[in-house]
Amino acid sequence: MNFGKVVETAKKILMQKSVEEDSVQGITCRAFTSTLFPRYPDLSLRLFGYFHYSSGSNTVDKISQSAFRSQVDKLLSVISDESLVEVYVKMFAACNPEISRDNFRDLIMTAYKLAMDHYPEGAQTCIKIYRTIQSVIDAVFHRKESISVLFAAHWLGVHCPKLVAGVHKYVVHVLTTAYRTAGQQTVSQTEQVEHDKGLELTTPVLEKSFSYVSSSSGDSTSVSLPLSQVWLLATSLPALYTKPQQLSPCSASNGMTSQGSHHLLVKMIGSVFPSHWVPLYNSNTQGLGANRFLTHVLNYRGATLVFLRGENGVEFMLGSSSEWKESHLYRGEGDCIIMQLLPEYYVIERGPKILYLNTSIRGYPKGIRAGSDPRKPSIVVDEDFSKVTYKEIPYQLVNVEVWGCGKPEQREAQLEIKKWEVKEAEKQRVVKINAAEWVDHPDRYLLELAGRPVYNNTAS
Repeated sequence: MNFGKVVETAKKILMQKSVEEDSVQGITCRAFTSTLFPRYPDLSLRLFGYFHYSSGSNTVDKISQSAFRSQVDKLLSVISDESLVEVYVKMFAACNPEISRDNFRDLIMTAYKLAMDHYPEGAQTCIKIYRTIQSVIDAVFHRKESISVLFAAHWLGVHCPKLVAGVHKYVVHVLTTAYRTAGQQTVSQTEQVEHDKGLELTTPVLEKSFSYVSSSSGDSTSVSLPLSQVWLLATSLPALYTKPQQLSPCSASNGMTSQGSHHLLVKMIGSVFPSHWVPLYNSNTQGLGANRFLTHVLNYRGATLVFLRGENGVEFMLGSSSEWKESHLYRGEGDCIIMQLLPEYYVIERGPKILYLNTSIRGYPKGIRAGSDPRKPSIVVDEDFSKVTYKEIPYQLVNVEVWGCGKPEQREAQLEIKKWEVKEAEKQRVVKINAAEWVDHPDRYLLELAGRPVYNNTAS
């Protein structure tokens, strides 16, 4: 797309603002912030500082119109993902060769705030955000106060490849559309929604299960997944787990009771709505054990995320790109992923055939295993679901939580299979026994031992 005309328009507006507000020829930092990024002044200061440094300007707090046009064109040009990450890490490092803990935290917090302010169900916040961000800081810095920009950029590219992309998407969006409302003193909520239309919905929405027990405050006490962790996972997971889905007009009119916000979203953004994660299993309310896991997770024919929480706050996540099945072989496609979430956040492994589930096949290890080397798996859950082992260190397993990341139809299909299984089980309970069969039936023997009278002795 050619942004030349819109950038030129934005440049002229900024020049006019700089003259009116600061009596300066060129583009000032204050005009840049008040016109383009009034809601995010810290992001604006860092972006303007990067433009100022990269252009080699000698003046304080202003750049020339030609420098502005040149820097914006560079930022909007097609560059590799690796280079893009490095640009924003350098931007938040104030163009220094190293970035501090505080500046790196500001980068993550900016990405989080942008995502939450444009969350599909309205602006959100999360009380666990500082714990979530600290898990990233601890994983990157390893008790150091600062690290090189190149190392930080490489780490993000490996473990959170889509974190910077959200910030860049917003910056591009503003630079190419903010001129529409730049001359207005105030912007209404409707105009703001219209202005933000087109921003990709990348943070999945957590569906709430009506079978879960809710607290008096209305919050679901069984759902342990913080929204900040959902957002961070969306920056690390393959698109299979988080990509927006197409919503057909017919399905929108059929009344998805668990997805009430979809109707509004369809009106706002067309036929696309964000990925919705649906709860399949939570051991806090449905019991901890292999049998409970199998009951609630099998036959869900979509991607799933399994959260394993152990003692001392340790937490792991297994992402399966396809349905779970019992087998003596390692299964999974290329989008499978293994991660540690707490106390440090990082990707352990990615790739095909790294997930294993077996509870019944004799002669093979029982439980859940994850890793590319069957002889030395990265994560092991024993057959009793009592402990999870990572790097040969066992932790008592406290909670297991599973979320489905597929389409609504896949969840509906799983529920239909469950209904069929219940009906079949009911049929098996009603067994007609004739007199001849009753003579040797074990239930008759048990009744006699208990002293209960046996009324039908005709067969004997």
